[in-house]
Amino acid sequence: MKKILKRTFFIALGLFAIIFVVRVYNDYKYKDSNNVETPEYYKDVRNISLYPTDIEGVDVRYVDEGSLQGFQFTPKKKLYNGVVLCFGGSEGSPNFETAQKLSQKGFETFAIFMFGMKNQQDTLVRIPLEQFEDILAYLHKTIDDQVPISIIAASKGAEYVLNLASKYPEISNLVLIAPSSYNFAGLDFNDYGSSWTYKGEELPYIDIKKGSFGSFLKNIVLSSIVNAPISYKDTYTSAVESDSNREEKMIPIKDVKANILMIAGVEDAMWDSLNMANIIKNQSPHAKLLSYEGAGHIFGANGILNLENMRIKTGGNLKANQKAQVESEEAIENFLKDQHK
Repeated sequence: MKKILKRTFFIALGLFAIIFVVRVYNDYKYKDSNNVETPEYYKDVRNISLYPTDIEGVDVRYVDEGSLQGFQFTPKKKLYNGVVLCFGGSEGSPNFETAQKLSQKGFETFAIFMFGMKNQQDTLVRIPLEQFEDILAYLHKTIDDQVPISIIAASKGAEYVLNLASKYPEISNLVLIAPSSYNFAGLDFNDYGSSWTYKGEELPYIDIKKGSFGSFLKNIVLSSIVNAPISYKDTYTSAVESDSNREEKMIPIKDVKANILMIAGVEDAMWDSLNMANIIKNQSPHAKLLSYEGAGHIFGANGILNLENMRIKTGGNLKANQKAQVESEEAIENFLKDQHK
């Protein structure tokens, strides 16, 4: 018995030593992963005071109209008809930087919070699509040339706005970055449910808790233990594949009348955005897809996102992601110019 206990002790000690060494190595390897400077407001995306409002050539104001919470950018010299609405992703930001860049090029834009603000869901779960009606009401009340309405969104935001376009024909154009063709579960695991609701009902969703357990252990649990980047892609993919009713969880793409431009990185490590973009493209005659070799879920960075308590693998390499960022921004601007003449 003593020999067994002694052997067990040394095995456990050896495993602990291996984990310790690997964690130290990963801390050194990934310590400078966030090699792209992020704006100050990403430290607390809900803190309105962190967002700059003194922007040359553009009037910026915060809009508080029911569930419409966000920033309006009005160029002093508006060059294009209509408006461009910008949404962020699961991080909860309003995609302020995209709205700012486009406003400085002559588009009237909005950077809009999807959740987490006044009159909204506190977390990304059961977000009502009817929030868009407050946006439409505000546009109708305040802007003379409100048509066309284009929307830019990424990741979970792209999932959100594709659903919006299936319900609201007022939306003329969509730019979907790292899109989803399915409705997935919300990201509040203490209040688990669909990401979205419509008319008080949860939209059917893919349950990501039912993804491959082996993938979960390997790509999330083990990676967390050794402080390596977590990858969610296999979890999302296996959850879709294991759902025998997955067709019912698809966003009703055939109901979308808007023109669609999709942007996807071939090496996306968050979810299989390229495959889901192709699903959307195959069902919509109004959809165009641009894919970028060597690029991941987030362009401009090196494929690893360092957060306070974890590292997330977003995919791609620095050179390819930077190239994809430059080329996709140009493609988006040209698409919007064509639609907002």
